[in-house]
Amino acid sequence: MNEVRLRVLVRAILVVSLVVSIAAITTAFVVLGFRDATAWVVVAAALAVITSVISSWAAQRVLEIQQDVQKPYPFPSVDITSRYGLVQLCVRNYGGSAAYEISIKWDKPLLNSKGELVRFTDQVGAPEIPVLLPTESVSVLIDGSMQLFEKYQDLNYTGRVEFKNASGRRMTHPFLLSIEKHRKTLYFTQEDTKTHHELQRIPDELAKVCSELREIRNSMQAGGVERER
Repeated sequence: MNEVRLRVLVRAILVVSLVVSIAAITTAFVVLGFRDATAWVVVAAALAVITSVISSWAAQRVLEIQQDVQKPYPFPSVDITSRYGLVQLCVRNYGGSAAYEISIKWDKPLLNSKGELVRFTDQVGAPEIPVLLPTESVSVLIDGSMQLFEKYQDLNYTGRVEFKNASGRRMTHPFLLSIEKHRKTLYFTQEDTKTHHELQRIPDELAKVCSELREIRNSMQAGGVERER
């Protein structure tokens, strides 16, 4: 019996118990009357069952929530803020246990500006992501933001995420991924990412300056040798 059917069965039993208890109270009053002591004994017992059913329903709901939290839940998203000028496909496991053999099935293929399929692996027949631990994420480059938005007019995608849990059970859920929502939005709320990107260019610029100074020094040394002659 799978988990969904078990949950339905438990709820059905609780509902039946509640209905039977209410029916017992009604029957006791109708058959025995309000003044009969036996009727009140039946009512007391039925009220105890009703209280137990309510408590059990709440406890069952808490248990179901805890079970759902512990399930693996990998979900794709778009990251345009981590790398300056780049759009990345990110898959994060939002669940409480590891997800295995994760594959993304697109209704419309996700392509970069060169028309190449965006995947996490080039291995044919292999799952795109072997494993993701809870809160772990992995990213792959889609394209530069300018090139991607200039190439395509509709950047909304749907599909399914297929994976296995720790017991090897195959699981799946649908997803909606929208790159389109970022087309006219500000990519960064602060300039930190752009600043870091510009700072990374400093070593290359310093290397160019050193190269120019070296050439000047060599030229001056060569000129000094010529004058000595």
